[in-house]
Amino acid sequence: MSPLTFASIETIPLVLQLAVGLLGLIVSVKGRARGVSGLMVAAFAVMLITTVMAIAWQFLALNVPDWSESGGLSIDAIRSIYLAVAIVFDTASLLSWLLVAIAVVKSGRPSRQQQGFAPPANYPMAPQPGYAPQVQPQPNPQAQQPPS
Repeated sequence: MSPLTFASIETIPLVLQLAVGLLGLIVSVKGRARGVSGLMVAAFAVMLITTVMAIAWQFLALNVPDWSESGGLSIDAIRSIYLAVAIVFDTASLLSWLLVAIAVVKSGRPSRQQQGFAPPANYPMAPQPGYAPQVQPQPNPQAQQPPS
């Protein structure tokens, strides 16, 4: 098999990750109206960018034999390039997972807006426009006392 065939086979998991990431990004963007955190959207965006870069790197790395044969780069320089690429990809992956973790932790507690406008417990709600307020009967304190 040719190196291009091997690189194509190696990118299959990345393409699947790209499809899942796009689906997650779409769902999280649509879910923003229901309270999905912007951090989750950012996490999916970072993951998608990293995945696209990883796919491009798979095919760019096919030229490594040409780099070493042309004498332009030594083996140590190629190792340094691979190390730098790995550091960038791992840092982006860490950032994506960190954003997911922060979004999950933040989703467990109410936002400041919800805290500021929530009425206290057992507080009577205001009547809706167009409906008459319902008056609840008040207990008569005289009826509760036994006759003397």
